[in-house]
Amino acid sequence: MAIIKLYHGTIYDFDAIDVSRGKPWKDFGRGFYASRTESQAQRLAIRNRNFENDLLVENGGRPNAQAWVYTYEFDDDNLAKLSVKEFTEPNEEWVRFVVKNRTNRKHQHDYDIVIGPTANDDTNVVVQAFMNRIYGDTNSFRAIQTFLDNILPERLPYQMFFGTKRAADLLRRIGRR
Repeated sequence: MAIIKLYHGTIYDFDAIDVSRGKPWKDFGRGFYASRTESQAQRLAIRNRNFENDLLVENGGRPNAQAWVYTYEFDDDNLAKLSVKEFTEPNEEWVRFVVKNRTNRKHQHDYDIVIGPTANDDTNVVVQAFMNRIYGDTNSFRAIQTFLDNILPERLPYQMFFGTKRAADLLRRIGRR
């Protein structure tokens, strides 16, 4: 039994995880995302807070969004009870999976948990260039390789995606700040 500590950065204050509230166009689909890296969760929470506060000001409101970092524990023995897909590195299969999830909002895969690199905001320009076929046909080896070279795969943080209530219920919240 190994307990994994995970972090979730957000602007929302909540008691229970609702995987259906996630945005459908993310790397691994609609669900709940957590990182093993607290600093990654903090950056995401602060970025989202700043974005939300800017929107509030633009619409004549007062900036009052807050940044939250939730801390969870997950027993990795639970992985054996679930449908899990793990990408140990950004590769062609990972690219195709991410692109499919970012473009197909109607159907989601059947995995309870997906583990792998994050195509985060630092890579968004490269992701958009790939999806807009600037590197060539998205099914070509050359386009995929150009994408992988440009996202600096060694710098991509890892994330855990919880796509089902069954999986999310196995997270034990131990803190929020």
